Amino acid sequence: MTVLPDYALSRARYTAFLFTVVGTERRDAANSGEDITVLTALTRIGIDPWQEAARLALLPRVEAAKSLAATFINLPDTRWTLGDAAGTAQRIVDTLPQVSRHRPAPLGSRIFLRWRFWAAVCLVLALLALIYLGGGA
Repeated sequence: MTVLPDYALSRARYTAFLFTVVGTERRDAANSGEDITVLTALTRIGIDPWQEAARLALLPRVEAAKSLAATFINLPDTRWTLGDAAGTAQRIVDTLPQVSRHRPAPLGSRIFLRWRFWAAVCLVLALLALIYLGGGA
């Protein structure tokens, strides 16, 4: 059975971020007093939560927090001041996984490193053979 990408474990790294509580619904809302998670907030405004989490993880933390704060301000059935949204967003963005910015070495350099290693091994073996064969004469 094939696992669909939507249910792959690669998305599990965003669990802490997506299930962090960001606030509570207003009392006059349909679900009065219920907690709102990042997952709920993003879904309510029509954004795919996992794609947004992946996008935010690639951004510098300050930019990601600004983007998330703007999302909170636009949520229906909640009230956010810019300061509250920014502080909450910064706290939540810190739960995103750190994305490595290092690229693997290009294929050519890896082959070159292997070639140099094996050339050095051959040189050492050749020297040992000369010493061993030359010492017996």
